Amino acid sequence: MNDKPEIEIKIFGGTNMIAPAATAAVQHFYGDQFAEVAIRPEGTEDIESLNDDECHLFTYVPDVKKVHEYTRLLGECTTAHDLAGVVSIMLSESLVGKDTVVKGAFIEVLLPFAPRLTSGGKVDNVRQQINNMLMRRGRGGK
Repeated sequence: MNDKPEIEIKIFGGTNMIAPAATAAVQHFYGDQFAEVAIRPEGTEDIESLNDDECHLFTYVPDVKKVHEYTRLLGECTTAHDLAGVVSIMLSESLVGKDTVVKGAFIEVLLPFAPRLTSGGKVDNVRQQINNMLMRRGRGGK
């Protein structure tokens, strides 16, 4: 019935993208059930205690204690400038880089933890404040 040939793509590392015209994708993992314990970073023992929003942050900060600390700091932010200050601290994390912190997906992960934002609570406003913070850091600022 479907006269399109079935294609299998095997990917071995690197950054990969599936074409938008693809109708399906299959990804095979081999041996991952054994590697889980070996590659689990320190501080992930209580991962089951994280809610969905915290799990999204955990993808950038793979340490449960640090996730809780960052969510506390984000909860104290009242402006986008304050939030950019917390992001400045987060730059010390190995999975949080200058390219990552300005992406909308990263900023959207942070916003649920900052309910007290009274100004600049949109992705574009936060991105602008993060860019300002990065420029200050680049000139020898904090």
